[in-house]
Order: sequence, then structure tokens, then C-alpha cells
Amino acid sequence: MIEIIFTLLAMLLCLMAEGFFSGSEIGVVSADRLRLRHEAANGSKGAKLALSMLEKPEWLLSTTLVGTNIAVVTNTTLATALVVGLLGTSYSWVAVAIVAPINWVLGEIVPKSVFQQRANEITPKAIFVLKFFSYVFYPILFVFSVITRILTRMVGGGESGIFTLREQLISMLHMSEPEGDVTVEQGKMIRQMFKFSDTPIIQAMVPLVNVAGVDKTASCAEARDMAVRSGHNNLVVIDQRVDNIIGMIHTLELLGLDDDTPIEEFISPVKYVGGSKSARELLDDLRHLDDTMAVLVNEFGSARGIVRASDIMQLIVDQYHDEQQHEFEDEDDSIRKVADNEYIVDGDVYLDLLNDRLGIEIKTGDYSTLAGYLLQKLPDVPGEGVSIQSHDITYTIEQSSERQIKKVRITLP
Repeated sequence: MIEIIFTLLAMLLCLMAEGFFSGSEIGVVSADRLRLRHEAANGSKGAKLALSMLEKPEWLLSTTLVGTNIAVVTNTTLATALVVGLLGTSYSWVAVAIVAPINWVLGEIVPKSVFQQRANEITPKAIFVLKFFSYVFYPILFVFSVITRILTRMVGGGESGIFTLREQLISMLHMSEPEGDVTVEQGKMIRQMFKFSDTPIIQAMVPLVNVAGVDKTASCAEARDMAVRSGHNNLVVIDQRVDNIIGMIHTLELLGLDDDTPIEEFISPVKYVGGSKSARELLDDLRHLDDTMAVLVNEFGSARGIVRASDIMQLIVDQYHDEQQHEFEDEDDSIRKVADNEYIVDGDVYLDLLNDRLGIEIKTGDYSTLAGYLLQKLPDVPGEGVSIQSHDITYTIEQSSERQIKKVRITLP
């Protein structure tokens, strides 16, 4: 009788352990990271430990997985031994019939539901137990980690851990949105951040024709006047030619100086970048260097345009709003539908946006806009009424100047 009681108590402990590990698995990954950071900043050791362990989620989740499996196997073994001892070997199936539904309900469903609903409260407390068992299970986790890496290399996989592959995250977003775990708006913003990481810097570039600048020989009065006319506090400084940008000035530094004071001693250096850098990479560089702009140069060292940190941030917002626009022909005059399969498009519209909107595939090259694409196909700047046909798509110049294509009529097949 005493053996039966001890066996039942051991089974109860195994069931509680299974519930803890399976619940912790969903609870830890459901915890609000911002709340954990706030609690950590206020001195919560549990929140600090949780954030630390979440930096390697595969190790944390492996701990919960091993703990759950050990508890289930032990519980089933004890139940089988108890039933065999009472009823005989022919009734061993009774143990599985009884233990399986109990484990499923009390060891999985109920704990996961409770831990998920109270994840922010439970995680800072449960994390200490998980940390302890990560040491206890270390030999097992280490062996499985080595085996996993070997198998991953054999099948041609990479070294990336779980939750680090963008494709996996995007798939998770698609699955989470219908369930309500992630709102549709949040999902759109997150996908746009992934898209932003691949966005070429040229999409945020301000072409030289729109850049406000002064020559290095200019006076403070001339620089201040240009700042007022352009509406920009930061101006590029050129050396004789507009494509020879040598630095920039902060016009606020010129306030209070004599009008005739040369600006040369106030010129700050600028960062020069090529077209292969992504917008995200440049934004990181500017933030680390405490700069506000960079100059995009071509293979000959001449400036193509400038990219400001504010332009990159605006690009993120614009991309997000672009995804929001379902009836874009009514909301965005840059691409306007005028008839079936016929659109009036601004020449400075980026090809990536145009391809998305019209469902076409214009390849980019040394150009990024519709006007650049058409100018690559023509010897001169085309006049109004000139038509070009490419891949069954007709492009008709609706409005242009001596130097610029302003509006194009696109007729799809």
C-alpha cells in the first residue's frame, strides 16, 4: 500500500513537472519584451535573467523540451509498473489509456493556457527554475546541440538558430494574424521592416537637381539666404561643380556671424557611399557617426545625390502607407488609373513601387525610377507624345521638359 502511495505521489510530481515545463515554454516566448526590459531597469533579477536567456531561445526551449519529455516518460513508466503490479502484464495498456488523457489535459492544455495568459507575471519567477534545469540538463543539451549542428550541415543548412530566419518569422506572422496573436497592422509594419532591410539606398536618395547647396567660397549671408529659400538647415557645400560635394554646413552655426564671414571654416566632412549599400546599413552608419546625411557617388567619384537620415525614416513610413493603400488610384496621384489597363504615372516614381502597383516586372539597373528606365532606351530626352514599347507595354510621354520626363502614360497589354 505504501509503495502505491509513493508511486502515485511520484506520478503527481511528474505531472506537475510536465505542466511546468510545457507551460513555461509558451509562457516565456509570450512574455512582453518591453515589460521585461522595464522591470529589468527597475531592478528585477527575474526579468534580467529572462532577457538574457531569450538571447539564445533555442537553448531555453531545448531545456523545456527535455524536461517535458523526461516527465512524460517517467510518468508513463511509473503508471505502467503500477498497473502491471496490480492487474498483471496483460493489462499494461490500461496505464496508457489512463495516463495519456491526463497528461494531455493537465500536463499540456491547462498549463499552457494559464502560462500564456499570465506570461508577464510568471516568467520572471519561472525563469530561475529553468536556469537551474538548464545546468542539470547541460550534458543532454550539449550532445543534442552537437548532433543537430552535424545533421544541419549534412543536409546543407546554415548556422542560424530558430527565430532568426526571416522566412520563418514571416511565416509565423501569416499564421499569427488570423489567430489574433499579432494584429494585421502589426504584421504589415513588421513585414515592411524586413522589406526595408533590403531596400537599396537609391530609393531614399535626393537627386542633385533637388539638392540645396552653396559653393565653398560663399559667405554666411549667402548660406543663410539659401537655407531660408530651401527650408533646410543643413546645406551641402560644393567646389565649383554641383556634382563635386566636399562637405556640408549647419546653418544654425552661422547665426550671429557677420554677413561677409566665409563659410569655409564651418564646413563639416560628409560620408561618401556607393549604390550597393542598403538603406538600413546607411541608417546604422549615420547613427553611429552622428551624421545627418551622406553623399551617394558613382564609379567616377561624382555625386549622384544625397541621402539624409530623415529621408530614410520617411521611406519606412512611405512603404508602410503604400501597403495600406488598396484603392491607390484615388489616394496617390503619382500612379493614377485613367482607364482599363491605362495609367498616368509620374516620371520620378520608383520602379519597385510601380512594379508592385501594376503587377509588372521592369528590371532596375543604373536607374531606379520610371524616367531613368525610359532615358536608358532613348538617345535624347523625349518630347511630349513620344511612345516607346517594351515587353508589350506602351509608354507615352505625357509631360516633359528639356531635361526631365515628368509624366508618362502606361498602357498594359
